[in-house]
Amino acid sequence: MAALLLLGTATAQGDGQYLFLRTPKAAITARVNEDSVSGPDVQLNRDGKTVRGRAFGQTVFLGLNGQELGGTVGSELTRMSFEDKGGTTRARGTFYGRLAELNLSPESLTGTVGRCGYDLKATQEGSYVGSRSCGGSPERPVTLEIPPALAKQGTAMTLATLALILGTP
Repeated sequence: MAALLLLGTATAQGDGQYLFLRTPKAAITARVNEDSVSGPDVQLNRDGKTVRGRAFGQTVFLGLNGQELGGTVGSELTRMSFEDKGGTTRARGTFYGRLAELNLSPESLTGTVGRCGYDLKATQEGSYVGSRSCGGSPERPVTLEIPPALAKQGTAMTLATLALILGTP
């Protein structure tokens, strides 16, 4: 998680910071506060070791147990384990009923969540830019900006939020 704290790419507007995912076909924006992430498609709240809310029309209920995140997104089971090793945060398991593996470091974000695979490299400005494929032709450019406020919520909330957003085609 230390890697996440070093590379936050906040766009400060008033009290909050914003998480952005831009692709050629879509743009997702969510405001990140001390214990919540909210936007048109995502409303998540962290309460201790639980993450609850809605994302893309699905109910989210996730709990943290040590180095595992488990629960449901919609009616699908989610279980991911994560570890920080050598400056990279790695998450593996199932998310929203589909296989998931994410690797996040100050240099890159790679992996697959659901049908979408990502290959993003960090820029000097602090965002991640690259390509993704969600079962079709690769989409370029894809830009992801992670605010420091999200990283401060902890590894579980950061990974849950990123998996929800990145797993949406």
